[in-house]
Amino acid sequence: MARPSLAERLSAMDQPDHATEAGAMWGSVRPLLVLGRILMVGMIIIIGELFDDVRLFGLTIGVWALILGIPLFLLISMIITYGDRFVNPESEGTLDESP
Repeated sequence: MARPSLAERLSAMDQPDHATEAGAMWGSVRPLLVLGRILMVGMIIIIGELFDDVRLFGLTIGVWALILGIPLFLLISMIITYGDRFVNPESEGTLDESP
């Protein structure tokens, strides 16, 4: 399977995008989820360093940040993955298997 030429790709950009309402909404929400996931990892690190000596129920705040942050990170990742599959089901499981 040959890759499209530059002229074909530029002409494809001129074609209207026939996105569904769900696809358009997901296109707005997905970047926020990805950015939130990145910020969450940064906040876990910052909170762990700033509140290293503060204890709550016998554990430091940094440990609590990990206990709550890791499952939340995984949950957001699952939402992104399932949202991608819901909006664009035909791309599920397709790989570019060019000879």
